[in-house]
Amino acid sequence: MSVKVKSAKHFQETFNQILENHIPANISLARELSELLDISLDSAYRRLRNETDYTLNETSKIVEYFKIPFESLNTELNNVVSFTVNHLNSDTESYLSYLNNMLTNLERLASMEDVHITFAAEDIPVFYHFGFPQLMDFKIKYWLKSLMNVSEFQYKHYEKIDLPEEIINTAKKIFLTYQTIDSTEVWTNETVISTIKQIKYYYDAGFFDKTESVLEIISQLESMIQLIQKNCDMGYKFNQNDSMTSTKLQFYLSDVMIGTNCILAKSKQVSASFISYSSFNFMQTTNANFNQQNEQWLNNILAKSTLVSGVSEKQRNQFFKSIYKQIDELKQHILAEG
Repeated sequence: MSVKVKSAKHFQETFNQILENHIPANISLARELSELLDISLDSAYRRLRNETDYTLNETSKIVEYFKIPFESLNTELNNVVSFTVNHLNSDTESYLSYLNNMLTNLERLASMEDVHITFAAEDIPVFYHFGFPQLMDFKIKYWLKSLMNVSEFQYKHYEKIDLPEEIINTAKKIFLTYQTIDSTEVWTNETVISTIKQIKYYYDAGFFDKTESVLEIISQLESMIQLIQKNCDMGYKFNQNDSMTSTKLQFYLSDVMIGTNCILAKSKQVSASFISYSSFNFMQTTNANFNQQNEQWLNNILAKSTLVSGVSEKQRNQFFKSIYKQIDELKQHILAEG
């Protein structure tokens, strides 16, 4: 493979530009570097002005701290992409780390200028579940018990599992932060099915001690869909207290199968892609070439989809009516069995 090697000065200039794009405008990069590298503020400024070279150890610290992939320094490496992943073990601590990473990314984006998230949703965007206590409780317990195989949860029914308060509080912050970011979401007729199947599976498998527990979860699933529908009706996100925010939402319906949950986050400073794997986990990259391909794919999906937020009232109502029908069928299944 032939790769064009650029000058050291070019790399440092590129590196500093990437650094500037990775932090919010209200944070001093020089001060961040001064504290991270244990150097004076003046020394940090000399590095940012390309007057002093970074040492290899300094570069390693910066890359680790700011999560910057090395291949982003050379645009010739079009076929090499590094992803940052969440290492999930069979314990609640690693799941909390996963949530903290998600919250950090959202808060960083929310602090940037002209930020926008585009979400191709094979499943209901994870952020929404965290705004509804019983539904959030169920989804997290499902992920921890059935997907991560947390050992202390394996022989407990739903009601007997206690989640750490820090997990609950972090998840709530994730929902509230997402509500502050302008978004475009693309759903299909299949988007809601996985959550419905998860609830039905837990009920049929006997993981609920009380029928009331599962009915509360279904009720909150319906409340979540009502909130999303309200967002679509107006084209703006609503808080749970029914007050409309200034945060815009564009909502599309696609007849094309999406295949995976895929996010593109863009601001004036940076762009990043988040691709789902292992059911609910996400890997992320700021690789410019990959983001460009991802954006092109998302634009193709949007071009084949129908905008229903604020317009296309008939199609929008038909779509949500079909979701409520699926939820009602699940409810009737529970009541018939109970």
